Amino acid sequence: MDNTAIWVWLQNAFGEGSKTPWYIYRHFPGGVKGFYREGAACWCTLKYVTEQQLQALVSFSLRAAEVRLDYAYRMGWWVLTPECEKYPEGLRNISDPPAVLYIKGELGPLCALRPWVALAGARKASPASLEAARRLGHQLALGGAAVVSGMAPGVDLEALQGAVGATGQAVCVMPVDLDSPYHGQSASFRRRLLQEGGVLVSEYFSQRAPAQGTFQQRNRLITGMCQGVLLVQAAEKGGTMLYARHAAKQGRDLFVYPGPPEDPAFAGSRKLLAQGAKEVTSGWQVIESYPEAAYAAGPKAPLPSGGLEESPPSRRKAGAGRKPASARLEAESRPALRDSGPAPVREDRPPDPVLEQLSPDREKTVEELAELTGLEARELLARLARLELEGLAEQVQGKRYRRV
Repeated sequence: MDNTAIWVWLQNAFGEGSKTPWYIYRHFPGGVKGFYREGAACWCTLKYVTEQQLQALVSFSLRAAEVRLDYAYRMGWWVLTPECEKYPEGLRNISDPPAVLYIKGELGPLCALRPWVALAGARKASPASLEAARRLGHQLALGGAAVVSGMAPGVDLEALQGAVGATGQAVCVMPVDLDSPYHGQSASFRRRLLQEGGVLVSEYFSQRAPAQGTFQQRNRLITGMCQGVLLVQAAEKGGTMLYARHAAKQGRDLFVYPGPPEDPAFAGSRKLLAQGAKEVTSGWQVIESYPEAAYAAGPKAPLPSGGLEESPPSRRKAGAGRKPASARLEAESRPALRDSGPAPVREDRPPDPVLEQLSPDREKTVEELAELTGLEARELLARLARLELEGLAEQVQGKRYRRV
């Protein structure tokens, strides 16, 4: 029996972003295959399997999972699970590794690169920030790093274009499936990225457009794959700050490109630097933080001139065993799964505002809970996922929730 199909089956039941498949792999007797063989009589006794998830485990057959695999293979995609050798090593060290990754492109050469660096920032970035993102991506790729980002217009897209223009060593992580027409305006660049040796990555088999929570799930992969995270133009309350939170939770090095003093568009950047992130103005400074990295032989295409640094400075020795700057940043934490099962509820923790609004006899929608708690959608969904995993709440038909 092919374990890859079992991983696809598990991801369908528990959903993208769930940490339960990883917990089953690590702690259930016999791993994912042992879990499958036990059948519904066992699954219904497990506190971390909700009724809705049980129904999904039963209704979506292994044969249906194999059909998905057949389609992916016919499309020429890689299908990676935590049991695969080419599965990104960094993702094995986060709390919620993806059960399945679908990848389009030449993965082999990228696997040998060190380090992997996430480069992200504002969508509505200034011209100077866009130029900086392109230069940083170019320099990182020249220095032997794989540059990882999204495809959003702004800093993300410029960073990937800089990397592709240098050596093609670019990884684009998508919040939709690999066939999706989303970001259609960048379709020609996606084709170029693949032609030059880059890859497209998605956790989704079928997700035509982004849904609530998909960007948050995608972002954890961008930072999770990498040793370092480099941010350009982070506003104090902008989405770029979410990458810093992921970096802190995952123990990744955090680098920040400084902007003009007092510019409100860089208020988040200044805050992160004050908290211990490392200030960098070139990609070479990031590369020098990783002594194991090797400079690439040279670019495939030169970066347009105009004062942009295109060659590495003299290499300085970087201190080994350096503690990640992001570890010093405050971050929201989610309880980790323990060997004995899903994380138990601590008796001394403060009351959860979401749990307080749930009751066993009246189901509530996400919209109702958002209004009652005042929480933003991302935080609310994260709390609901945690409560489900702890067996304190469950999702029922119609995306409604109730207390268990």
